[in-house]
Amino acid sequence: MNIVELVRHHPELFKRMLAKSTGLLGELLVADALRARGYEVSPTNNNAYQCDLIVTSPAGTRFGVEVKADRQKRPTWFVRKRPDVNASQFWFFLSVPRLPTELPDTDAVEMFILSVEECRTLWDSSDWNQKNPGNGDLRRWQIPDTALSAWRKLPA
Repeated sequence: MNIVELVRHHPELFKRMLAKSTGLLGELLVADALRARGYEVSPTNNNAYQCDLIVTSPAGTRFGVEVKADRQKRPTWFVRKRPDVNASQFWFFLSVPRLPTELPDTDAVEMFILSVEECRTLWDSSDWNQKNPGNGDLRRWQIPDTALSAWRKLPA
């Protein structure tokens, strides 16, 4: 049996699964966008610290990517700990507006791309994060608009 058959047989369970899958949807959207630009993408172990995807550029440069996704148009992304330069080189922050049990309209998705250094600077600038270093976050208003679809930052 394949996944499509399972979903047809158990639509209510699929809705529950979908409601908890924003992070995975974000990773799929980033992986697909990277693949469309000629990058090779592999997932990491689910427990990989601050690195969801291993990416190889068309020229052969390998780098790690952390993905944060939220269902809100003006989200707060949970970045529990200060971004680690040894874990990943780029962070993708996605606004994936959708109802909990629906797939997103991909035209409505916003993808912000930050280097790990940019992400650290934003994280460090938050009084909340400084007072709560194990329970941090980044909010949409902190992410510069110039980071929207900033593919130019990635290695060729």
